[in-house]
Amino acid sequence: MAGMRGMGFTEYLPSKLQGTIITAFCYPNDPRFQFDEFYTRLNDKGFVIYPGKVSNIDCFRIGNIGRLFKCDMLALLAAIRATLSEMEIELPCS
Repeated sequence: MAGMRGMGFTEYLPSKLQGTIITAFCYPNDPRFQFDEFYTRLNDKGFVIYPGKVSNIDCFRIGNIGRLFKCDMLALLAAIRATLSEMEIELPCS
């Protein structure tokens, strides 16, 4: 959560209402952000995210499912940073 917030992402739900298995993040407010491209680039780096299942806002979900370690989460954050850079998207830092 801290890593995503540090990059400028915001969660769909406030912290007190979130579960621990899946977290939904709002799409960045940048016209260059295209979910399909973001998804494909992350997938090419070995990470799978999920489209949002919320009807009133564009978001994507990250699952924290399985045997994950700190190094896995750090690798995901690095892949997201690299993908944003490749897509030339700069988010305002939280």
